[in-house]
This record gives sequence, C-alpha cells and structure tokens, in this order.
Amino acid sequence: MTTNIHYLIAAMAVLLVVIWQYSRQRQMDDRNSLMFRRLLSVVSLDVAAELVSTGFILYAPYSFNVCRMLSNTVFYLFQALLPLLLLYYVCTLCTSRVIAPSTVLRMGIPTIALVFVILTNPFTEILFYFDSTGYRHGPWYLLLYVSALLHIAGAAVFVAVHRASLGRRTLAELLAVFALAALGIAAQAVNPSVLTTGFGLSLSILAMYLTINNPCACMDSLTGLNDKQYLLRRMDELTDAHKAFHIITVYAYQLDHINKVAGVQNGDEFLRRAAERMQEIADRNVFRISGKRFLLMTFSLREYETCLTRLRQLFHTQPDDAHAAPTPVILCGVVNAEKLGTSGLVLDYAEYLESLVSRSGETQVIQNDRKTMDSFHYNKQVEQFLHRAIAEDLFEVYYQPVYSLHQQRFVTLEALSRLRHPELGWISPDIFIRLAEKNHLITQITELQLRRVCRFLCENPALRASIANVKINLSPLDLIQSESGSHLVRILGEYGLPCSCFQFEITETVATEYSASLTRVAESLQTAGIGLCLDDFGSGYANLNTVMQLPFSVIKLDRSLLFHICTDKKAALFYQSIVAAFCRLGYRIVAEGVETQEEMELLRSWNVDMIQGYYFSRPLPPDDLLRLLTESAETPAQDQA
Repeated sequence: MTTNIHYLIAAMAVLLVVIWQYSRQRQMDDRNSLMFRRLLSVVSLDVAAELVSTGFILYAPYSFNVCRMLSNTVFYLFQALLPLLLLYYVCTLCTSRVIAPSTVLRMGIPTIALVFVILTNPFTEILFYFDSTGYRHGPWYLLLYVSALLHIAGAAVFVAVHRASLGRRTLAELLAVFALAALGIAAQAVNPSVLTTGFGLSLSILAMYLTINNPCACMDSLTGLNDKQYLLRRMDELTDAHKAFHIITVYAYQLDHINKVAGVQNGDEFLRRAAERMQEIADRNVFRISGKRFLLMTFSLREYETCLTRLRQLFHTQPDDAHAAPTPVILCGVVNAEKLGTSGLVLDYAEYLESLVSRSGETQVIQNDRKTMDSFHYNKQVEQFLHRAIAEDLFEVYYQPVYSLHQQRFVTLEALSRLRHPELGWISPDIFIRLAEKNHLITQITELQLRRVCRFLCENPALRASIANVKINLSPLDLIQSESGSHLVRILGEYGLPCSCFQFEITETVATEYSASLTRVAESLQTAGIGLCLDDFGSGYANLNTVMQLPFSVIKLDRSLLFHICTDKKAALFYQSIVAAFCRLGYRIVAEGVETQEEMELLRSWNVDMIQGYYFSRPLPPDDLLRLLTESAETPAQDQA
C-alpha cells in the first residue's frame, strides 16, 4: 500500500497545476465552462479526500476507526458524484439547451441510489468496513467501479449520437478523456492495491483543460478578447434559456484605410486600444467577432443605453488623440436579440443593419426596429428559397431587346434572371443576386441561366438568325475561378451553339477590382470566340487603363449618365464626350435606361446606335419577346421608332 499514495500525490500535483493556470486566465460564463469548473473542484476534492482516507488507513491507530470510516465515506461520496458530473459536462458540450429538471432527475437516479448505499454502509458494511486488521472490502465493493464505468460508457454513447454537432476534433478529445478515466478506474478495479482512479481522473482533467476548456483557445490573440466561437456558444445558451440580452456591434470599416496609410502595426495598435476602452465599458462582455467587428453584450436596457452612449462618445474621439480608437465606426444596436432565435441570425441581422448605413466618414448609429426586422426576415426567406430554386431550376429568364437606330430593328438581347417565390411573389434581382453571391450560389444560377438561354435559342432557330447575340451577366464569383471560362464554353458546346451567339457582360466595378482573375477568364472566352461587354460604365470609378487592357468590344453607358442630359448642358456635353471618345477607340456603344423620345433623339444626334430601355421595351418573358420581334419585323421601318 505504500506506493499507492505516490499516485495520489502525482494526481494532486497535476490538479494543482491546472487550478493555478486556469485561475490566472479570463473566466468564461458559458455552461460548459461552469461545468468544467465544478468537475475540476470535485475531482480535486475527491483526490484530497482519498489522500486523507489513505493516510488514515495506513497510519492511524485502531482507535481512529470513526475518523477512518468518516473519511472513507466522504471519499466514496465524491467517487459516486464524479461520473454523473462527467455526464452533465458532456451534455453541455453537445447542446446549448438547458437540461430539463426531469432529465436531470432521471440521469441522477442511479447516483442517488448509490449515495444511499454509501450513507448506509456504516451499518450494512456492504461496500467496506474496518476490523482489527484494517480496511476490508464488502461484498458490493465493485459497485462504485461498475457505476463509474457505466456512466463513462453512457457518456461515450451520448457523444457518438451527437458527433455531428461536436466535430471530429472535439469527438477525438472526448474519447481520449473517457479512455484516461476508464483506464484508471479499471486498473484499480482489477488490482485494488493500486490506487490509479484519482490519477486517471487528474489526467482526464488535464486533457480537458489542454484541448477543450483552455480559455486561451477562445481568445483573440491580438486584443485578448473572447472570440466569435465563444460568443456564438454563449448567445445560443442564453436564447435556449429564454434569457433576454441586447447587443451592440462596432464595425471599424475604415481599418483597411488605417492599415494602408499608417501601417498594419498602427492598425493593430488601434484595435488593441479600442478593445481596452470597450472593456472599460462592458468588462468581460466584449468580443471580437471578425477583423473589423466587435460586439458588446448587455443584459438590461439601462446597461444597453449606457454602453451605446459611451461608445458613441468613444468613437467620436478625433484620431490625433494618442488614446483614440479607430474612427469612424458603425454602431448597430439590437434590443432583445434572443428573439431572433439563434446566434447566427443575431450576427446576420447586425451585419444586415450595417449594410443599411452609408460610409459617410462619421460615426453612425443604427438600431433595430420593426421595419428593418421585417426586411431582414424577408431576405432570410429569400435566402432559404434560393437553395430550393437552384435544386429545382425555378429561375426564369426574361429578355430585354436592344434596338439599333441605324438598322431600325432589334439586334441583340440581354438575358435577365427572374425568380418568383410561391408566397412572396416576384423577388427583385438586386436582392436574390446579392444573397446568391453572399452564399456562393451565383455560379450555379449563372449556369442555370445559360442553359435556359441555350435551350431557348435551340428551340427558336429563326430568332437565332435574326439577332447578333444574347448578352449574359457574369458575377465576380464567376470570374475568380480560373476554369470558369472553359466551363461556360463547354456548356455552349453541349447544345451545339456557336460561341459567337453569346456575349458576356462584366460590370465596371468587376473589371476594375478583379483585373487579374478577369484577364485569365477573358482570354479563354476570347479564344473561344465569345465577345465581352463592359456593363454599367459610369456607375463607379473605373480605371480606364485597366478597362482598355481587356478585350471589350461593347461599352454600355449606365442609366445614371442620362440624368438631366435633356435639361443640363454640362451633363449632355459629358455624355457626348464619352460617346465620342469610345467611338474613336473603336468601341460600340449601348445607351442603357432610355425612357423618353427626347433622350432617344438626342442620342441619335450623337451617333449612338444601340438603345436599351423602356422606351422600346421592358424585359419580357420568352413568348412575349417572340411576339414583339414578330410584330417589329412586320412593321414598316419608318413606323418603328
């Protein structure tokens, strides 16, 4: 028995190191962390109780039998509680929901029965007893070992059922914890003279601390704040427990500018100072959820209002202040965030609110209201519907024809995706395309649209012969993949259509910001014989040098350039000069958004040939388009315009 105490001393040493390290770190308030602290405390008390009990057994005289019985009973009680606590700990990892009282009671029935057996053991002596020779096992002495192993087995089964929510890494870490605990218990059950149970438990606690419950693992290394992973877990727990909380997000959207102008190190320093100042406002309830975003959590409306006021003051500080945080920022406040349902929806809603605020160069504040909440839920409905729409090919293609003033007929078409929700009705393309790009679904929509256009052209050979091409818009995500060009060409080949029947439109912004990846795609399309059109010129700030390096043959002038050309001489002169410059460079011009005869006549006088807009036709479904083109072909040329 002499060597037994050495295992216990080693176990206590391990536990003391874990306690010392853990207590020096930022404490987290989620249920799993709380359960880990309880488990750590009970394991430490268990090992301490076993040390005391072993000391009495080894060294106390017979007259100390009462002390020996008492110390051993306390030790057995801790032994009985530990397996149940381990099971509760696993439950907090697998789900954010609060364990129902009825479930707690059912899980605890075996432990309650075992506690009763331990407390009555001084009278029954079925677990252990003391005689003149010392400590003796009772007939049921294996009951504790069997109970512990069964609880560990139950925890392993529970983990296996919930493995999808845990992930492979956490699953492997938990199995290692179970193995260490089970080996220590089994070794002592087989050879009671080797006291390895406490040592196995201490190693399990150490493994938990190093892999699952190390606070540093949920901490942002730059600012020292808790990270997004921990925040999501915390919010889900509060939501499941129906506890109210309010959030404020801080979006430092000018951080990229700070990094470029002042350097990354100064940008990092700004973030550290901002984190320190925000911790002064909300203490531990500050989180860094992305590179530019922070989140403050509050639990009362008074605290929420106070934090919002102090944040507004903080980020109004001028940047020449040595202690200033990055400025300006966007502050988004969400009251009763738990009503959104999940942590993911809370962050999505905050990001949605941010998108509604202009980057004006001043600190902006936006708070949730019924209108924005309804709009957000509408967007979420659309987002969910997109997956079904792609799987079932529910998108429709409308066509807006482009009229040639010189030929006095429709010469090309622009294909436009449309989507109708069974309950919401027609969804604006601006909405579903933005959401599709956000969820990386746009390439699938582009392929569906292209295939529909191909089928339409194959079914209408007369249409194919009467128009020069069909223009199809490409998204930025269509262009960042090096193989996207060849993939689009392969689709055309499946339908036996010549590549010259198509022209892909790329917006001004995309042409400027994605020049490197776009060049590769443009080269593959040009090699195949597909033309490129620069769309929405004038809507942004195009780098003309970059634009001219790409093989565009057609330039579409944005509708915004048409504003006031009939009433403002400067606007008219600007539009005319752009047309003249591009014509001299050999580009063909399409005027977008023409709605009045006055606009059309003015463009005709500037030698603009191709007109696209409501003046000649709105986007039309296939049947209406065919009807329009048939009627147009039968109408005398002088009557068409």
